[in-house]
Amino acid sequence: MKNLLEMVELVRGKRMKIAVVAAEDEEVLKAVVRAKKEEIVDPVLFGKRKEIETLVERMNLELEAEIVHAEDHFEAVRKAVESASRNETQILMKGKIKTGDLFSVFLKKEYGLRTGRTLSAVSVHEVPGYHKILIISDGGLVISPDLQQRMDIVENSILVARSLGIEKPKIALLGTGDLRNPLTLEIAALSKILQQRNDCIVDGPLTLEMAISEELASKAGNSPIAGDADVLIVTSIEAGNILSKSLIYMARGKAAIVVVGGRVPVVLTSRADDEETRFLSIALSVLVAQKKG
Repeated sequence: MKNLLEMVELVRGKRMKIAVVAAEDEEVLKAVVRAKKEEIVDPVLFGKRKEIETLVERMNLELEAEIVHAEDHFEAVRKAVESASRNETQILMKGKIKTGDLFSVFLKKEYGLRTGRTLSAVSVHEVPGYHKILIISDGGLVISPDLQQRMDIVENSILVARSLGIEKPKIALLGTGDLRNPLTLEIAALSKILQQRNDCIVDGPLTLEMAISEELASKAGNSPIAGDADVLIVTSIEAGNILSKSLIYMARGKAAIVVVGGRVPVVLTSRADDEETRFLSIALSVLVAQKKG
């Protein structure tokens, strides 16, 4: 897959139910309207009914959607998570609510949405100059992952890659290669562990340029993925966030973001993300939900 519009074609007509948490948000509503028109999802909007209806009318949106009234954001997230827990909706989407408030409810054992794996944000990028789509994780949730969390981040990335039709993804564990840095040794150990798998190809630590540059691939020794990585696993949330945002705002790339690791995928975009990023993230979440199902 070379661009994200191919992803949209794969999910057109799927019409999965998406629970939008605190739907009183203009950019979110515009993305949901587009996804509805493309027959990708059937939205259920959780939030203050009057505010949602006023926004839809003021923005002149053509949106046919069920609205579940909630007095505040805490009630909205509870009702939305309950709907996912009962399989009434297959995807959750963050609206005008803090990420922490959403996941503090999502992770409660009583709702049964935990799988035992670490939740992680996976972003999929269409980047001018790179020969295929590029997956990056984790630049959104796990602040400073330990070894087990890094393994879960890789596992979640593999799920997204397979959802996109990449059956045996090439995964680069990014790092500097500086042996004086304890993190380098941890990444090298993780690489050795993951190289025992037969469902992916893993190498690391690799620098960013070695992972994605075909011109520099020969300098990476006998690395099986140099210059052709499908997935980049970053060292920290800061590194992942900076890399992803650079590809969007400096390289003029397109992106889709989804949180995986739970029983249902979660569309988790930031306030700065535009309608297209949110729309593409909805499409990606449908692909992931379809693969899990």
